[in-house]
Amino acid sequence: MLKILLLDIYPNKNYRISKDQNGGYGTANDYGDNIFLKLLSLYIKKTIDYPPLFAAHAIAELHNNNFDVKYSRTLEKEVDYDLYVIPSSIVCYESEIEVIKKLNAKKKNIFVIGPFASSKPELYTDYGAKVISGESEFYFKDFKLKNFDNFNNLPEVIYHKHNYNLDDLNYPAWDIVFKKIKPVMKLLGKGSTIPINASRGCPYSCFYYCTYPKQQGRKLRLRNIDKIVKEMEYWHEKFGTKNFIFRDPVFSINKKHTSELLEKLASSTIKFNICIETHLKNIDDEMISLFKKSGIKLVYVGIESGDADVLLDSKRTTIAFDEQIYKVKKLEENNVKVKSMYILGQPTDTLRTCLKTINYSKKILSTYAQFSIFTPYPGTPVFEEYKDRILTDKYEDFNQWKLIFNHNNLNTSEVRNLLNKAYLSYYLNPKWLFFYLKRKLIDN
Repeated sequence: MLKILLLDIYPNKNYRISKDQNGGYGTANDYGDNIFLKLLSLYIKKTIDYPPLFAAHAIAELHNNNFDVKYSRTLEKEVDYDLYVIPSSIVCYESEIEVIKKLNAKKKNIFVIGPFASSKPELYTDYGAKVISGESEFYFKDFKLKNFDNFNNLPEVIYHKHNYNLDDLNYPAWDIVFKKIKPVMKLLGKGSTIPINASRGCPYSCFYYCTYPKQQGRKLRLRNIDKIVKEMEYWHEKFGTKNFIFRDPVFSINKKHTSELLEKLASSTIKFNICIETHLKNIDDEMISLFKKSGIKLVYVGIESGDADVLLDSKRTTIAFDEQIYKVKKLEENNVKVKSMYILGQPTDTLRTCLKTINYSKKILSTYAQFSIFTPYPGTPVFEEYKDRILTDKYEDFNQWKLIFNHNNLNTSEVRNLLNKAYLSYYLNPKWLFFYLKRKLIDN
Protein backbone atom coordinates (compact mmCIF):
# COMPACT_ATOMS: atom_id res chain seq x y z
CA MET A 1 0.00 0.00 0.00
CA LEU A 2 1.38 3.40 -1.00
CA LYS A 3 2.12 5.76 1.88
CA ILE A 4 1.07 9.43 1.93
CA LEU A 5 1.85 12.09 4.54
CA LEU A 6 -0.30 15.18 4.86
CA LEU A 7 2.31 17.57 6.22
CA ASP A 8 0.71 20.57 7.94
CA ILE A 9 3.62 22.99 8.50
CA TYR A 10 3.55 25.97 10.91
CA PRO A 11 6.31 28.39 11.98
CA ASN A 12 7.32 28.21 15.63
CA LYS A 13 5.81 31.37 17.13
CA ASN A 14 4.48 32.37 20.55
CA TYR A 15 1.07 33.28 19.11
CA ARG A 16 -1.61 31.30 17.32
CA ILE A 17 -1.32 30.76 13.58
CA SER A 18 -4.35 29.35 11.79
CA LYS A 19 -4.42 27.97 8.25
CA ASP A 20 -8.17 27.48 8.36
CA GLN A 21 -9.31 31.06 8.86
CA ASN A 22 -9.44 33.92 6.40
CA GLY A 23 -10.70 31.76 3.55
CA GLY A 24 -7.83 29.32 3.98
CA TYR A 25 -5.12 31.95 3.49
CA GLY A 26 -4.60 31.88 7.23
CA THR A 27 -4.13 34.49 9.90
CA ALA A 28 -2.07 35.15 13.01
CA ASN A 29 -3.32 36.17 16.44
CA ASP A 30 -0.59 38.52 17.62
CA TYR A 31 -2.56 41.11 19.53
CA GLY A 32 0.01 43.69 20.50
CA ASP A 33 3.33 44.61 22.02
CA ASN A 34 2.94 44.91 25.79
CA ILE A 35 2.82 42.17 28.44
CA PHE A 36 -0.97 42.02 28.69
CA LEU A 37 -1.39 41.66 24.93
CA LYS A 38 1.35 39.04 24.65
CA LEU A 39 -0.40 37.03 27.36
CA LEU A 40 -3.65 37.39 25.42
CA SER A 41 -1.87 36.04 22.32
CA LEU A 42 -0.56 33.04 24.28
CA TYR A 43 -4.01 32.39 25.76
CA ILE A 44 -5.58 32.23 22.30
CA LYS A 45 -2.79 29.95 21.06
CA LYS A 46 -3.55 27.49 23.85
CA THR A 47 -7.33 27.63 23.58
CA ILE A 48 -7.95 27.54 19.81
CA ASP A 49 -6.19 25.01 17.60
CA TYR A 50 -7.58 23.11 14.64
CA PRO A 51 -6.15 22.29 11.19
CA PRO A 52 -7.78 23.40 7.94
CA LEU A 53 -10.97 21.55 7.14
CA PHE A 54 -9.96 21.14 3.48
CA ALA A 55 -6.90 19.19 4.64
CA ALA A 56 -9.01 16.75 6.68
CA HIS A 57 -11.24 16.27 3.63
CA ALA A 58 -8.19 15.59 1.43
CA ILE A 59 -6.96 12.91 3.86
CA ALA A 60 -10.40 11.27 3.85
CA GLU A 61 -10.61 10.99 0.08
CA LEU A 62 -7.07 9.60 -0.21
CA HIS A 63 -7.73 7.12 2.57
CA ASN A 64 -10.96 6.04 0.90
CA ASN A 65 -8.91 5.24 -2.22
CA ASN A 66 -6.91 2.74 -0.15
CA PHE A 67 -3.80 4.80 0.44
CA ASP A 68 -2.03 4.63 3.80
CA VAL A 69 -2.43 8.27 4.90
CA LYS A 70 -0.93 9.94 7.97
CA TYR A 71 -1.20 13.47 9.36
CA SER A 72 1.73 15.34 10.91
CA ARG A 73 2.89 18.86 11.73
CA THR A 74 6.56 17.89 11.54
CA LEU A 75 8.70 16.18 8.93
CA GLU A 76 9.39 12.69 10.24
CA LYS A 77 12.94 11.92 9.16
CA GLU A 78 12.74 8.25 10.03
CA VAL A 79 9.73 7.57 7.79
CA ASP A 80 9.81 7.64 4.00
CA TYR A 81 6.57 8.38 2.16
CA ASP A 82 5.60 7.94 -1.48
CA LEU A 83 3.78 11.28 -1.58
CA TYR A 84 3.72 14.42 0.57
CA VAL A 85 0.63 16.67 0.58
CA ILE A 86 1.16 20.15 2.06
CA PRO A 87 -1.78 22.49 2.87
CA SER A 88 -0.72 25.99 1.86
CA SER A 89 -1.13 29.22 3.75
CA ILE A 90 0.21 32.71 3.21
CA VAL A 91 1.11 33.03 6.92
CA CYS A 92 3.18 29.82 6.79
CA TYR A 93 4.60 30.24 3.30
CA GLU A 94 8.32 30.60 4.04
CA SER A 95 8.14 27.72 6.52
CA GLU A 96 6.42 25.51 3.93
CA ILE A 97 9.04 26.34 1.30
CA GLU A 98 11.87 25.31 3.62
CA VAL A 99 10.30 21.88 3.99
CA ILE A 100 9.55 21.63 0.24
CA LYS A 101 13.21 22.39 -0.52
CA LYS A 102 14.31 19.52 1.76
CA LEU A 103 11.85 17.11 0.18
CA ASN A 104 12.68 18.18 -3.36
CA ALA A 105 16.41 17.64 -2.69
CA LYS A 106 15.52 14.01 -1.95
CA LYS A 107 13.40 13.87 -5.14
CA LYS A 108 10.16 13.34 -3.26
CA ASN A 109 6.69 13.66 -4.80
CA ILE A 110 4.94 16.77 -3.45
CA PHE A 111 1.42 18.15 -3.86
CA VAL A 112 0.50 21.55 -2.43
CA ILE A 113 -3.18 22.29 -1.85
CA GLY A 114 -5.32 25.14 -0.54
CA PRO A 115 -6.47 28.66 -1.47
CA PHE A 116 -3.11 30.43 -1.34
CA ALA A 117 -1.41 27.92 -3.62
CA SER A 118 -4.47 28.10 -5.87
CA SER A 119 -3.95 31.86 -6.21
CA LYS A 120 -0.15 31.80 -6.55
CA PRO A 121 0.84 28.32 -7.78
CA GLU A 122 4.16 29.53 -9.20
CA LEU A 123 5.38 30.26 -5.66
CA TYR A 124 5.35 26.51 -5.06
CA THR A 125 6.01 25.02 -8.49
CA ASP A 126 9.23 27.03 -8.69
CA TYR A 127 10.53 24.80 -5.86
CA GLY A 128 9.55 21.49 -7.41
CA ALA A 129 6.07 20.94 -5.99
CA LYS A 130 2.90 20.37 -7.98
CA VAL A 131 -0.16 22.44 -7.10
CA ILE A 132 -3.80 21.35 -7.13
CA SER A 133 -5.68 24.57 -7.75
CA GLY A 134 -9.22 24.56 -6.40
CA GLU A 135 -10.91 22.04 -4.11
CA SER A 136 -8.26 19.35 -3.91
CA GLU A 137 -10.48 16.89 -2.05
CA PHE A 138 -12.53 16.38 -5.22
CA TYR A 139 -9.36 15.70 -7.20
CA PHE A 140 -8.24 13.18 -4.59
CA LYS A 141 -11.65 11.53 -4.71
CA ASP A 142 -10.74 10.19 -8.16
CA PHE A 143 -7.00 9.84 -7.52
CA LYS A 144 -6.32 6.28 -8.71
CA LEU A 145 -2.54 6.12 -9.20
CA LYS A 146 -1.23 2.71 -8.16
CA ASN A 147 2.33 3.99 -8.09
CA PHE A 148 4.05 7.34 -8.54
CA ASP A 149 6.43 6.42 -11.32
CA ASN A 150 4.65 8.84 -13.63
CA PHE A 151 4.20 11.62 -11.05
CA ASN A 152 6.56 13.91 -12.97
CA ASN A 153 4.33 13.61 -16.03
CA LEU A 154 1.47 15.33 -14.22
CA PRO A 155 1.10 19.04 -15.00
CA GLU A 156 2.74 21.48 -12.60
CA VAL A 157 -0.68 22.99 -11.87
CA ILE A 158 -3.79 20.83 -11.86
CA TYR A 159 -6.86 23.03 -12.17
CA HIS A 160 -10.02 21.87 -10.43
CA LYS A 161 -13.17 24.01 -10.64
CA HIS A 162 -15.61 24.88 -7.88
CA ASN A 163 -19.04 23.54 -8.69
CA TYR A 164 -18.98 20.11 -7.03
CA ASN A 165 -21.69 18.57 -4.89
CA LEU A 166 -20.61 18.74 -1.25
CA ASP A 167 -22.69 15.67 -0.42
CA ASP A 168 -20.38 13.55 -2.59
CA LEU A 169 -17.54 13.96 -0.11
CA ASN A 170 -16.73 11.48 2.62
CA TYR A 171 -16.57 12.69 6.21
CA PRO A 172 -13.30 14.52 6.93
CA ALA A 173 -10.67 12.17 8.37
CA TRP A 174 -10.70 13.55 11.91
CA ASP A 175 -9.95 10.05 13.21
CA ILE A 176 -6.56 10.21 11.44
CA VAL A 177 -5.91 13.78 12.60
CA PHE A 178 -6.83 12.85 16.20
CA LYS A 179 -3.91 10.41 16.30
CA LYS A 180 -1.60 13.46 16.30
CA ILE A 181 -3.62 16.35 17.71
CA LYS A 182 -7.03 16.98 19.22
CA PRO A 183 -8.58 20.09 17.63
CA VAL A 184 -9.94 22.44 20.30
CA MET A 185 -11.86 25.65 20.65
CA LYS A 186 -12.15 26.09 24.38
CA LEU A 187 -14.38 29.15 23.95
CA LEU A 188 -17.12 26.55 23.31
CA GLY A 189 -16.35 24.44 26.37
CA LYS A 190 -14.29 21.43 27.35
CA GLY A 191 -13.26 18.68 24.96
CA SER A 192 -12.36 18.56 21.30
CA THR A 193 -13.90 20.80 18.65
CA ILE A 194 -14.50 19.62 15.09
CA PRO A 195 -14.77 21.97 12.09
CA ILE A 196 -17.62 21.24 9.68
CA ASN A 197 -19.36 22.75 6.62
CA ALA A 198 -23.06 23.36 6.00
CA SER A 199 -22.24 25.23 2.80
CA ARG A 200 -19.45 26.61 0.64
CA GLY A 201 -19.24 29.68 -1.56
CA CYS A 202 -20.04 33.32 -0.87
CA PRO A 203 -21.82 35.70 -3.30
CA TYR A 204 -21.33 38.88 -1.24
CA SER A 205 -19.61 42.01 -2.53
CA CYS A 206 -16.72 41.94 -0.05
CA PHE A 207 -14.90 39.57 -2.44
CA TYR A 208 -13.07 42.85 -3.24
CA TYR A 209 -10.77 42.04 -0.30
CA CYS A 210 -12.03 38.65 0.96
CA THR A 211 -10.20 35.43 0.08
CA TYR A 212 -13.00 32.87 0.53
CA PRO A 213 -14.01 32.86 -3.16
CA LYS A 214 -10.50 31.72 -4.16
CA GLN A 215 -11.13 28.25 -2.77
CA GLN A 216 -14.90 27.95 -2.82
CA GLY A 217 -16.19 30.19 -5.60
CA ARG A 218 -18.99 32.75 -5.33
CA LYS A 219 -21.86 30.33 -5.96
CA LEU A 220 -23.55 29.12 -2.77
CA ARG A 221 -23.57 25.31 -2.44
CA LEU A 222 -25.60 23.71 0.34
CA ARG A 223 -25.14 20.34 2.04
CA ASN A 224 -28.05 18.03 2.75
CA ILE A 225 -29.36 18.87 6.22
CA ASP A 226 -29.78 15.26 7.36
CA LYS A 227 -26.20 14.49 6.33
CA ILE A 228 -24.86 17.45 8.33
CA VAL A 229 -26.62 16.35 11.51
CA LYS A 230 -25.69 12.69 10.98
CA GLU A 231 -22.04 13.69 10.65
CA MET A 232 -22.18 15.63 13.92
CA GLU A 233 -23.83 12.69 15.68
CA TYR A 234 -21.23 10.35 14.19
CA TRP A 235 -18.30 12.33 15.63
CA HIS A 236 -20.10 12.57 18.97
CA GLU A 237 -20.48 8.80 19.06
CA LYS A 238 -16.85 8.25 18.02
CA PHE A 239 -15.05 10.88 20.11
CA GLY A 240 -17.68 12.26 22.50
CA THR A 241 -17.43 15.59 20.66
CA LYS A 242 -20.20 18.10 21.32
CA ASN A 243 -18.33 21.20 20.09
CA PHE A 244 -18.51 22.09 16.40
CA ILE A 245 -17.37 25.14 14.45
CA PHE A 246 -19.04 25.72 11.10
CA ARG A 247 -16.45 26.94 8.62
CA ASP A 248 -18.96 28.38 6.12
CA PRO A 249 -17.92 31.85 4.89
CA VAL A 250 -21.37 33.08 5.94
CA PHE A 251 -23.42 30.49 7.80
CA SER A 252 -26.93 31.84 7.29
CA ILE A 253 -27.04 33.13 3.70
CA ASN A 254 -29.96 30.83 2.81
CA LYS A 255 -32.54 31.42 5.55
CA LYS A 256 -34.73 28.40 4.69
CA HIS A 257 -31.79 25.97 4.74
CA THR A 258 -30.41 27.50 7.94
CA SER A 259 -33.76 27.42 9.75
CA GLU A 260 -34.37 23.78 8.83
CA LEU A 261 -30.87 22.81 9.94
CA LEU A 262 -31.23 24.59 13.28
CA GLU A 263 -34.61 22.97 13.91
CA LYS A 264 -33.06 19.58 13.19
CA LEU A 265 -30.19 20.28 15.59
CA ALA A 266 -32.63 21.45 18.26
CA SER A 267 -34.50 18.15 18.03
CA SER A 268 -31.32 16.06 18.40
CA THR A 269 -30.86 14.18 21.68
CA ILE A 270 -27.31 15.59 21.79
CA LYS A 271 -26.92 19.11 23.11
CA PHE A 272 -24.32 20.59 20.80
CA ASN A 273 -22.15 23.66 21.39
CA ILE A 274 -21.75 25.42 18.06
CA CYS A 275 -19.74 28.33 16.67
CA ILE A 276 -20.64 30.03 13.38
CA GLU A 277 -19.55 33.02 11.33
CA THR A 278 -22.32 35.06 9.75
CA HIS A 279 -23.50 38.51 8.72
CA LEU A 280 -25.74 40.55 11.01
CA LYS A 281 -28.04 41.37 8.10
CA ASN A 282 -29.01 37.67 8.00
CA ILE A 283 -30.07 37.64 11.64
CA ASP A 284 -33.52 38.57 12.97
CA ASP A 285 -35.37 37.83 16.20
CA GLU A 286 -36.69 34.53 14.81
CA MET A 287 -33.19 33.43 13.82
CA ILE A 288 -31.79 34.41 17.22
CA SER A 289 -34.43 32.25 18.88
CA LEU A 290 -33.36 29.34 16.68
CA PHE A 291 -29.70 29.97 17.54
CA LYS A 292 -30.49 29.67 21.24
CA LYS A 293 -32.65 26.56 20.82
CA SER A 294 -30.18 24.68 18.58
CA GLY A 295 -27.02 25.16 20.66
CA ILE A 296 -25.25 28.00 18.90
CA LYS A 297 -23.05 29.44 21.63
CA LEU A 298 -20.71 31.74 19.73
CA VAL A 299 -21.24 33.89 16.63
CA TYR A 300 -18.50 35.67 14.68
CA VAL A 301 -19.79 38.80 12.95
CA GLY A 302 -17.87 41.18 10.72
CA ILE A 303 -18.49 44.76 11.83
CA GLU A 304 -15.28 45.99 10.10
CA SER A 305 -15.59 49.73 10.74
CA GLY A 306 -17.49 52.30 12.75
CA ASP A 307 -17.37 54.77 9.85
CA ALA A 308 -20.01 54.53 7.12
CA ASP A 309 -17.84 56.11 4.41
CA VAL A 310 -14.98 53.68 5.05
CA LEU A 311 -17.40 50.76 4.71
CA LEU A 312 -18.79 52.17 1.47
CA ASP A 313 -15.31 52.71 0.01
CA SER A 314 -14.32 49.11 0.83
CA LYS A 315 -17.47 47.80 -0.90
CA ARG A 316 -18.73 46.32 2.35
CA THR A 317 -22.52 46.03 2.51
CA THR A 318 -23.86 46.32 6.03
CA ILE A 319 -26.81 47.42 8.14
CA ALA A 320 -27.39 50.58 10.14
CA PHE A 321 -25.20 51.00 13.22
CA ASP A 322 -28.20 51.15 15.56
CA GLU A 323 -29.41 47.86 14.12
CA GLN A 324 -25.98 46.29 14.63
CA ILE A 325 -25.99 47.31 18.28
CA TYR A 326 -29.53 45.98 18.75
CA LYS A 327 -28.77 42.59 17.17
CA VAL A 328 -25.54 42.05 19.10
CA LYS A 329 -27.33 42.95 22.35
CA LYS A 330 -30.20 40.60 21.46
CA LEU A 331 -27.80 37.73 20.77
CA GLU A 332 -25.95 38.28 24.04
CA GLU A 333 -29.25 38.45 25.99
CA ASN A 334 -30.15 35.04 24.54
CA ASN A 335 -26.88 33.55 25.80
CA VAL A 336 -25.28 33.57 22.35
CA LYS A 337 -21.82 35.07 22.73
CA VAL A 338 -20.67 37.40 19.97
CA LYS A 339 -17.18 37.93 18.65
CA SER A 340 -17.24 41.23 16.77
CA MET A 341 -14.51 41.62 14.17
CA TYR A 342 -13.05 44.99 13.15
CA ILE A 343 -10.50 46.07 10.54
CA LEU A 344 -8.11 48.97 11.10
CA GLY A 345 -6.13 50.66 8.35
CA GLN A 346 -8.59 50.18 5.52
CA PRO A 347 -7.62 52.10 2.34
CA THR A 348 -9.58 55.24 3.22
CA ASP A 349 -9.09 55.01 6.99
CA THR A 350 -7.56 57.91 8.87
CA LEU A 351 -6.52 58.24 12.50
CA ARG A 352 -9.95 59.73 13.16
CA THR A 353 -11.93 56.90 11.53
CA CYS A 354 -9.83 54.22 13.24
CA LEU A 355 -10.43 55.80 16.63
CA LYS A 356 -14.09 55.99 15.70
CA THR A 357 -14.07 52.23 15.06
CA ILE A 358 -12.36 51.53 18.40
CA ASN A 359 -14.93 53.66 20.25
CA TYR A 360 -17.74 51.99 18.33
CA SER A 361 -16.51 48.54 19.39
CA LYS A 362 -16.94 49.56 23.04
CA LYS A 363 -20.44 50.79 22.26
CA ILE A 364 -21.40 47.45 20.70
CA LEU A 365 -19.92 45.61 23.72
CA SER A 366 -19.79 41.96 22.68
CA THR A 367 -18.23 39.14 24.70
CA TYR A 368 -15.19 39.12 22.43
CA ALA A 369 -13.69 41.57 19.96
CA GLN A 370 -11.06 40.99 17.32
CA PHE A 371 -9.11 43.79 15.64
CA SER A 372 -7.16 43.14 12.46
CA ILE A 373 -5.13 45.30 10.13
CA PHE A 374 -6.34 45.59 6.54
CA THR A 375 -4.33 43.33 4.24
CA PRO A 376 -4.56 43.27 0.41
CA TYR A 377 -4.21 39.57 -0.35
CA PRO A 378 -2.81 38.17 -3.60
CA GLY A 379 -5.66 36.94 -5.78
CA THR A 380 -8.13 39.63 -4.66
CA PRO A 381 -9.12 42.73 -6.66
CA VAL A 382 -7.72 45.05 -3.98
CA PHE A 383 -4.29 43.42 -4.30
CA GLU A 384 -4.19 44.32 -7.99
CA GLU A 385 -4.82 47.94 -7.01
CA TYR A 386 -2.14 48.00 -4.33
CA LYS A 387 0.50 45.56 -5.59
CA ASP A 388 2.91 48.38 -6.46
CA ARG A 389 2.60 49.71 -2.90
CA ILE A 390 3.42 46.52 -0.97
CA LEU A 391 6.12 47.15 1.64
CA THR A 392 7.34 43.57 2.20
CA ASP A 393 8.72 40.73 0.11
CA LYS A 394 7.92 38.16 2.79
CA TYR A 395 4.54 36.46 2.48
CA GLU A 396 4.34 35.50 6.16
CA ASP A 397 4.03 39.25 6.83
CA PHE A 398 0.52 39.08 5.29
CA ASN A 399 -0.86 38.13 8.69
CA GLN A 400 -3.45 40.80 9.58
CA TRP A 401 -1.46 42.39 12.39
CA LYS A 402 0.94 44.67 10.53
CA LEU A 403 0.46 47.21 7.76
CA ILE A 404 2.07 45.79 4.62
CA PHE A 405 1.23 48.48 2.05
CA ASN A 406 1.99 52.15 1.63
CA HIS A 407 -1.14 53.73 3.10
CA ASN A 408 -2.27 57.20 2.03
CA ASN A 409 -3.15 58.39 5.53
CA LEU A 410 -1.33 56.17 8.05
CA ASN A 411 2.13 54.72 8.55
CA THR A 412 3.09 51.29 9.91
CA SER A 413 3.84 52.41 13.47
CA GLU A 414 0.60 54.42 13.69
CA VAL A 415 -1.47 51.40 12.66
CA ARG A 416 0.39 49.08 15.03
CA ASN A 417 -0.20 51.57 17.88
CA LEU A 418 -3.87 51.68 16.95
CA LEU A 419 -4.01 47.88 17.18
CA ASN A 420 -2.45 47.98 20.65
CA LYS A 421 -4.84 50.73 21.70
CA ALA A 422 -7.85 48.83 20.38
CA TYR A 423 -7.17 45.69 22.41
CA LEU A 424 -6.11 47.50 25.56
CA SER A 425 -9.02 49.93 25.59
CA TYR A 426 -11.50 47.15 24.85
CA TYR A 427 -10.42 44.40 27.24
CA LEU A 428 -9.36 46.72 30.07
CA ASN A 429 -12.55 48.76 29.80
CA PRO A 430 -14.37 48.54 33.20
CA LYS A 431 -17.70 48.34 31.38
CA TRP A 432 -16.55 45.28 29.42
CA LEU A 433 -14.96 43.67 32.50
CA PHE A 434 -18.25 43.99 34.41
CA PHE A 435 -20.16 42.65 31.39
CA TYR A 436 -17.80 39.68 31.01
CA LEU A 437 -17.79 38.75 34.71
CA LYS A 438 -21.58 38.91 34.77
CA ARG A 439 -21.70 36.55 31.80
CA LYS A 440 -19.26 34.14 33.46
CA LEU A 441 -21.51 33.99 36.53
CA ILE A 442 -24.49 33.19 34.29
CA ASP A 443 -22.51 30.50 32.43
CA ASN A 444 -21.52 28.83 35.69
